[in-house]
Formats: sequence, C-alpha cells, structure tokens
Amino acid sequence: MNSSELTSISQQTESILGTPFEWCHIAGGSLTLIDASDYGGSQGGTYQVTDFAMSKYLITNSQYKKFLDDPNGFNNSKWWNYSLEGALWRRDHRKPKPTAFAGADLPRTRTSWFDGLAFCNWLSTELKTSQVRLPSEQEWQRAAIGDTSWNYPWGNEIDETRANYANHVKQVSAVGSYPAGQSPFGVIEMIGNLWEWNLTIWGTDSTDLNGYIYRNYRGGAWNVSNPEYLRAIDRGAGHPPRGRLNDAGLRIVLQYS
Repeated sequence: MNSSELTSISQQTESILGTPFEWCHIAGGSLTLIDASDYGGSQGGTYQVTDFAMSKYLITNSQYKKFLDDPNGFNNSKWWNYSLEGALWRRDHRKPKPTAFAGADLPRTRTSWFDGLAFCNWLSTELKTSQVRLPSEQEWQRAAIGDTSWNYPWGNEIDETRANYANHVKQVSAVGSYPAGQSPFGVIEMIGNLWEWNLTIWGTDSTDLNGYIYRNYRGGAWNVSNPEYLRAIDRGAGHPPRGRLNDAGLRIVLQYS
C-alpha cells in the first residue's frame, strides 16, 4: 500500500471513528522475542513480519462509543461469531462494561479481548475493503522498536516525559499526550498508559481465535512501576480473554492485502 492509499484509508477510518485517528505504516522486517518460558510464555526467537499498518493512537472512549451506538455495532451479536467462545461471551455479556475513566480522548478501558475482536470485525465491515484486527505479538514489537534493539521505543532508559507509568498521573492520559515517546514508525504511547491486547496465545506463537486461553498483552500501563515490565521487549504476562480491565485497551492493525 502506498502512502497516498494509506492516507486515504486513514481519512476514511477517521470519518467512521472520529478524531484523532491515523494509520502508521510499519515496514516489515525481522525481530527477536526474548525467551519467556520461565513465566509460562514461549521460548521466543527470531521472526519475520510483512508490511502492515497500526493505529497511531489507542482507541478512545469516543471512538469505541461509535461501535456501541451504531445499530449495527455492539447490538449485532454476529461480530462475536469468530469462535464458539466469542459467541458465548456475547450471549452472556449483552451490555458493555462502562469505561474506567471517562473523557472523549481518553483510551477506552474494560474491553475484553473478545470485545476487541468484535470491534475490529465491525470496523472492517464499515471500511468495506480492508481487514482490521488486533496485532500479533510479533507485529506489536516490530511497531514499537523496529530494527533497533532498544528497551523502549525511544531508547534504553525509561523516561516519564515520554510515557505515562508508575502512577505519576494517577490514571490514563489522553491519547497523544506523549509525542516524544513515539516509536520509530510514529506510533504513540506504546509504553505505559494501557496494556494492549494482542491476538497471540500466551505460551505459543499461535493466533488461533478459539478457546478461553490466555492472550498476550504488551507495553505496561499507567499503574506499572517496574521498568522491566515496561520494556517494549518484555514478555512477562498474559491474561484471560474475558478480562475487562482498568489498565488494558485496544490498539488495532490494518492488514495489507
């Protein structure tokens, strides 16, 4: 996808979700996942990913509300039919859980992994020609540090002027608050603010959508203090897909055809 095409689809996505929205092109390449087998994760290794695009910002309260308010959005249970477990989740959770932190430009919290996939399916249909989904673990790390070997998107030292962490702000910050912390590809706030759901099953490289199996989430959150857990390369945690958490949210990718 060339830059003009990506700009066009960014504008189209923004017309559906509202501001701020932008797709950032992520050039494919290699990355190394560190060994997380001591914590129940996979052994890691070197991987290749192809080109894709990632949302510059986390999905905000106002953007997720578009999904909630659309008569063909949250009310349509078909968006959860990607797996038996997704369909059962939707059957048993017919109302969304309110976000933990109100504010139009604050990132949306308390969305389960199941709900994140449903949001992506709805948006894919709204865009008509493009597939939107959650990132794989490999894609997430590639977008965060690219070809560098940095601990963080900006370098090797944690910096509170570049990210919201360690309870400095006491809650999530509005998206776009830390432009100095952008990744080599221009993605904002991949460290701190909110943990970000990944497609990948914890302990494997699989992105199979079935089961109640733990899923990776990456990047740390506003209430995480340990610099090790905040590293873009850290792989110390997964979480059940049912979780509707105060410190986890959604960043989405656009799969190139």
